[in-house]
Formats: sequence, structure tokens, C-alpha cells
Amino acid sequence: MVTLIGRCSRDRARQGLVVGILIPSSLRQKLIELARRGAPDEVCGILGGKNGTVTRIFPVRNAAEDVSADQGFFRDRVSGQATGGRRAVHYYMDPRDQLRVYNEIDDFDLEVVGYYHSHTHTEARPSPTDIRLASDLAAVYVLVGLQPEPAVRAWRIVKDDPGDETGELEELPLTFL
Repeated sequence: MVTLIGRCSRDRARQGLVVGILIPSSLRQKLIELARRGAPDEVCGILGGKNGTVTRIFPVRNAAEDVSADQGFFRDRVSGQATGGRRAVHYYMDPRDQLRVYNEIDDFDLEVVGYYHSHTHTEARPSPTDIRLASDLAAVYVLVGLQPEPAVRAWRIVKDDPGDETGELEELPLTFL
């Protein structure tokens, strides 16, 4: 699945990576509404469509509070110590709900175009936690920020290995139809 939009690396396109996505304005507005409705908690989900064009939004339950400190998934930003998940600052897609959505995407004969989540207190940019936890390095991550103004932006997280603690951000062109 390759969509060429804007001036992006031809190498990325040759590797089969989406280099930009298209979202109807009505779905952009729906993402913002979902984020507002879920605030102060983060919301998350999967974007379905074809060839880099989003045609459906599939919300997934944010199960961050089901993740305990013992699992070591989330960390306190100041101390670096493991902490339990909090939906206001973390997202963790409920695995059962995520599987349900993957099955729905198959049933609708769609593809996963990307994943989305909201930042209700910050800008639409992946946090250090988002970068650390990113495991699908081919994915498009769409962030919905409510501060300072509502915004929807698309990113790729670039790491040598999915288990790497750090990585680089590449903002992708996002076109609203």
C-alpha cells in the first residue's frame, strides 16, 4: 500500500511504506469529537481504509488502567520507575477490542491505514512514551491534540528495532478531503 503525497522520500515509497494519508474532513472532525468526548482521558483506535485513504474510524477501548506497574509497560517521566497506566496520560488498546476491530476491518474488506490516539493536554505529537512503546515501525500514527487548538497530525516513528527505547519522528503529509 503506497500513497505518494507531497515531497516525501522515494526510498520510503519503494520500501512499501505509506508516505502520506488522506482523511475526509468529516472523519477529521469525528476524531476531534471522540477526543473531546473522552477528555480528560486519552482515546485510541484504528483507522481503516484503502490505499492510504481513511474511510472508517474504529474506536478501541483504552485499557491503560488495566496495566499494572509490575508489568513495567509505563514509566514515571521524572523518576523512570515503572508505574501503572492512567488513561489521562497513557493509552493501551484493549487486546480483545483490538482483535474485534481487526475482524471488522477484514469483514468490511478494508486495510489498517494507521492507529490513532489523543493527547488531551498537549499538542498532536508523539510523546517519549509513544516513541518508546511503538512496535509497528511501518505504521502511521495519527495524533489528535486538543491543546492549544484541536489538531490532527500523522507521524511515523523511526527506530532501528521495535524494542529500542528511543527513535526519531517523521511527520507525514495529512490531506483532508
